[in-house]
Amino acid sequence: MCGREYPKHAIAAVGAVLIKNGRVLLVKRGFPPAVGKWSIPGGAIEPGEGLAEAALRELEEETGLRAKPLGVVHILNNIVFDGEGNVKYHYLVLDILFDSTTIEGMLKPGGDAIGVEWMDIDEALKRDDVSRTTKKLLHKIKQSGFSYTPLDLELNEHRTFEQTLSNNRPQSVQQSQHQ
Repeated sequence: MCGREYPKHAIAAVGAVLIKNGRVLLVKRGFPPAVGKWSIPGGAIEPGEGLAEAALRELEEETGLRAKPLGVVHILNNIVFDGEGNVKYHYLVLDILFDSTTIEGMLKPGGDAIGVEWMDIDEALKRDDVSRTTKKLLHKIKQSGFSYTPLDLELNEHRTFEQTLSNNRPQSVQQSQHQ
């Protein structure tokens, strides 16, 4: 996690929000911040990535699933201070809502996630091992519903959403779909 502790600037990040039948997809964090806590899959945006592209990558890396990104459902300015009052972590997180009717893949933890599961939203809100930022997002969704700002699925100047889906699929999946 080089460069993420005590950053000089806020780090742009995405969260991948996937909710189906009253259950939210959560990962158990293997690294700080929020190590050992259940939270929305996500992470830092890599140079050159669009929001949808980054959220799709994080969703697949941490959960093994893919789905179509819809839009920004929440923005979080997450600042964590150390015991001396210094900024230890500072993330500007754009939570991207995904279309639960487009889910594909096999559920399995990966990346910095050591666990992944569908958790009932009401249960997640009661549990002590769910991150406070995840609970904040879930409260907002319960109170206000799934309002979001749609994404332009032309991810950047040289890739469309469909190209990203195709390029990131395992070769065997790509080949079987063209036969």
